[in-house]
Amino acid sequence: MRHRIGYAETLGPRVEMFGGRARLDHYAGAEAGGVLQTPFRLRRSVRSSFHPESAMSRVSMLLSCLRRPHVAALCLALSCATPALAEQAPLVFSPYAFETRGHGTIAAEAAFLDVPRRHAEPDGKRMRLRVVRLPATGGDGRTAPVIYLAGGPGGSGIGTARGPRWPVFDRVRREADVLLLDQRGAGLSEPPPPCPHEQHFDDAQPMQRDAALAALRATVAQCVAYWREAGIDLGAYTTVESAGDIEDLRRALGVPKVSLWGMSYGTHLALASMRLHGAGLDRVVLMGTEGPDDTLKLPLAADALLADLSVIAAGAGFEDLTGSAKRVLETLRQQPRQGRSVMHGGKLVTIGEFDAQLVMTASLGRRTTQQWLPAVLREAERGDYDPLADLVLLVRSEFAGFGAMPLAMDVASGQSPQRRALVEAQARKSLFGDALNFPFPQIADGLGLVDLGEAFRGPLRSDVPVLFISGTLDGRTPPANAEAIKPGITNSTSLLVRGASHDNEMWLGNAVIAGNIADFLAGRDVHDAVLELPPPEFAKSKADLPVALPR
Repeated sequence: MRHRIGYAETLGPRVEMFGGRARLDHYAGAEAGGVLQTPFRLRRSVRSSFHPESAMSRVSMLLSCLRRPHVAALCLALSCATPALAEQAPLVFSPYAFETRGHGTIAAEAAFLDVPRRHAEPDGKRMRLRVVRLPATGGDGRTAPVIYLAGGPGGSGIGTARGPRWPVFDRVRREADVLLLDQRGAGLSEPPPPCPHEQHFDDAQPMQRDAALAALRATVAQCVAYWREAGIDLGAYTTVESAGDIEDLRRALGVPKVSLWGMSYGTHLALASMRLHGAGLDRVVLMGTEGPDDTLKLPLAADALLADLSVIAAGAGFEDLTGSAKRVLETLRQQPRQGRSVMHGGKLVTIGEFDAQLVMTASLGRRTTQQWLPAVLREAERGDYDPLADLVLLVRSEFAGFGAMPLAMDVASGQSPQRRALVEAQARKSLFGDALNFPFPQIADGLGLVDLGEAFRGPLRSDVPVLFISGTLDGRTPPANAEAIKPGITNSTSLLVRGASHDNEMWLGNAVIAGNIADFLAGRDVHDAVLELPPPEFAKSKADLPVALPR
């Protein structure tokens, strides 16, 4: 599993349907655009219904760190070079033909940003980050440049803008320059080598939670040892180091302030930048908020989303989606079943309860799989487990391997003891157990990777203006995340999109969304609003489900 279950916006096409924080590494040669790049071949077509805390002074923070030695990692990060200590070379941009998928080629500019591998060691080893600038096509020239932060961790900011979300980027660049940043270790910014050690599960056996966790822990330990032997500094991949890169980018642009625009994990990074470098920020847009202590998701949020989806599905002829999920899980608990995956050439797989829990929590993440889930469960209740087998094998494949950057980033962000206790308590009550976060947090225990500590995960206070955009059907970053952050933000505006998941409809479901983002970043008045989107259009039967993987 190359990324923690949380799902990013930019994934390889085989698994992108599961949405949200990525589980599959996204290397330099594979910039994705945030959705399936090749449509699934269907038995019958299914239409998509798309339609600074002001920065704490370094002195006070460091004094606080000295009193709390358990946050040493964050203290070290805060002692990194500042503009007064180290000059940042200006960026040298060159003409760049930015090729979008479906919207032509855009005249842009590209550069490499040279940054310290560790900001606390400005004279040490360095790395290069790829930056593409989309020059403003309008505006008054006074709007701060906007830096886009992709999800993941591991998503490509450059890749996201190439895909179907391009119209939103195009709308924003009418007001200001837009900087597409591939974060350290992602996309075209020197990703570490892939780990050669992988875990493959026996298709003839149901996945058992404890045995799977033990196997994955052994694999990740091999990967960490491999990267260390290869000279990879895993401690360089933290959200704090990436926040330092954003500050270096601002300085290299030679501007007093920049604005940030993040999606999913990108909001986690933006919030860290507000905490550490808020003085250099003008405005921040957070789409699908992941707070400082939200790396572990709350299991009962998946149960609540299933209940909400059940209400919508009832109107489409699926009278008891929650009950269907419970009945399928109970059947598989009593006895595993077998199904043949049409997507995988008729491969036979034995499906257990934990397999189904993993599939259901994954399917709740995005619009596409939300639309499939009722029909998949109905077929299982009728004794046909073939559609479920398709999804089981897709989910199992995502656990094959680990990526250095996303693994280190997620482990470093970690979770507070209170968050972990809450997640474990909710898992005991959830229909899905701990499948939503599996194999985290246990996979990180004992790896010896950096943990940024409680100062990183603590409450945030900021007077930087923030626009929160949340979707009511978002199974990765639910609206409750944004609500928990708001009390510490003195100047915030909220856009709640009813019917939006962690998917493209949060961007494109209504033209008001792009307009509000652009207006907010330009400093114009934007007011709290609620938008209504059409409900998901569910697959009605097995005939509506995909039969082939995207090419």
